Amino acid sequence: MERPCRHLTAAVLAGAILAWAPVASAASITLSDAIERALHVAPSVDMAAAASDMSVAHLREQRAPLFPTVGAGAEYYQAPGYNQIITNRGLSAGMLTLDYTAWDWGRRRALVRAAEYVNEASRLGVAAARAQIVFDTSIAYFDLLRARATQQALQASLGRMTRYVTTIQALEKSGRVITNDVLKFRTARDSSELALDAGRSNSERANATLGILIGEPNPQDLDIADITGPLPKPTGDLAQSPVMQAAQRAIASANSQIVAAKDERLPTFQVALTTGFVGIDPPATIAHNFGGSYDGVMSVPVFDGGLIASHIDQAKAKAHSATAQARQAEYILRRRVADASLRYDEALRQLDILSRAQPTADDNFGLTWTRFLGGGAATMLEVLDAYQQAEQLRLQHFDQEFNAREAVAETNLLFGRVQ
Repeated sequence: MERPCRHLTAAVLAGAILAWAPVASAASITLSDAIERALHVAPSVDMAAAASDMSVAHLREQRAPLFPTVGAGAEYYQAPGYNQIITNRGLSAGMLTLDYTAWDWGRRRALVRAAEYVNEASRLGVAAARAQIVFDTSIAYFDLLRARATQQALQASLGRMTRYVTTIQALEKSGRVITNDVLKFRTARDSSELALDAGRSNSERANATLGILIGEPNPQDLDIADITGPLPKPTGDLAQSPVMQAAQRAIASANSQIVAAKDERLPTFQVALTTGFVGIDPPATIAHNFGGSYDGVMSVPVFDGGLIASHIDQAKAKAHSATAQARQAEYILRRRVADASLRYDEALRQLDILSRAQPTADDNFGLTWTRFLGGGAATMLEVLDAYQQAEQLRLQHFDQEFNAREAVAETNLLFGRVQ
């Protein structure tokens, strides 16, 4: 009895796993899931990260002159074709050297500060690239929701029009309507079918666009979770956006380059220390000529043909350009945020109007259709006009929902938000 019970338990457990697996694999893709997957596959994020790595390497390059450099070298030189009084017969040397710029009035540190600002701006570039991917994915997600909702509404409209055509054809047989009325309804039904086909194509394109963004280039039919109602309007400070922070870092970097360029006019003091072997023949040199030397050099530029002045002017031009670009970025960001806010408010107003107008339009069509069927004064044109008005209002609801969500996504992009 024990062995059959074990087999039965295993069979039940296996059946439960198989029954649960399709449910687990069929989980809907939420907006957060789509964004997370898009951030993992987006090439623009890798490009921004590579640029950030390059700026880190440049920063290390600018820091290197702050430390002494140590080098080693060996040399054996013979010049038998020359007078030994001049050449001293030959030269053998093995040297270890240390070079260090002891004082340059802060020029190296100014260059390091400029590189640090560039590095910070590059990291902000990664954040901006991620925010752009979030925006693109959100728009594709919202567009797919709108396309599918529109397709469902058009499918329902086609079904209703098909039933109305059947009713009108029955009325034609009874002699209550003329053939022209039947043709008008058939034309309206054909227009609904054309609209449904266009809506189906829009849904397929939106599905393909979102699939590519999240790493599924050939999706059949993505199962995405619905979003109820419009998203709340985001708020924030544009000064904290990656674009504005990067612009400020660019200004600071340019100012540091001005300081470094001006310091080129000041004297520098360098120190060199050497130790090793210097002599004529290698054995004697190694045995008796181990020693060392030190050297200090103070250098002052006297005339350079305007080279330093050109460096200063270039640095000032970069600072001017960075300041202008920061003002331009702030102007564009503020204009886009204001525009997105107005579009969001407009969409909410439109949604409120549509929520009140839709029942009225549906009732109007219902009454017109009833009057027409009851032999009242309603004409076929009035019936079709009332129906089309109600359907247009229904479709506009999906467009206004998308407009509100698009405005929210754009505002989050401008503020640099990833979620």
